[in-house]
Amino acid sequence: MAFRCSASEKARLEAEARRARRPLAELLRERLPLVRSGHRKVVPDADPDLLVALSRIGANLNQIARALNAARKLGVYDRLDTLAIAATLVAIERQLDGLREDGRS
Repeated sequence: MAFRCSASEKARLEAEARRARRPLAELLRERLPLVRSGHRKVVPDADPDLLVALSRIGANLNQIARALNAARKLGVYDRLDTLAIAATLVAIERQLDGLREDGRS
């Protein structure tokens, strides 16, 4: 099968295929409504306990970010308890180090 396209269209399609690191023919087949993509990312299984721990750490970071943004908007950024913020960040860093060590064993 052949089809016509402009030189710029061809260059754009070839560049997109290179970025996707896939053959141009495969990229074009997937764009046709008759073909389903066989190309899927492999998602590794994750330990549920690890996901819960990461979720908690993320929640802590979000709370810190919200507090810092609120202080900035209120103009009281210079009055923040930087020692408490630093202590919280160190605690989060230790949690991450613990998770990293658990993941290695």
